[in-house]
Amino acid sequence: MSAKPSPSGWALALIVLGSLVMMAATICLLVLHEPAWRYAVMGGAGVHFAGWLLHHRRPRPTGGAA
Repeated sequence: MSAKPSPSGWALALIVLGSLVMMAATICLLVLHEPAWRYAVMGGAGVHFAGWLLHHRRPRPTGGAA
């Protein structure tokens, strides 16, 4: 079993939100050819990355006697 289970809570929300923003901004960039959408892609990547940092920062219970 993995030492880090699947993300949940705020970490999951940030990861999903960042992914959705990146996908939407990429589609807008390809359709509209407006370079300013690149900033939205990078913003989404930052939110996505922050979600993973939050997930890996959260303390996990260790194995042992219950």
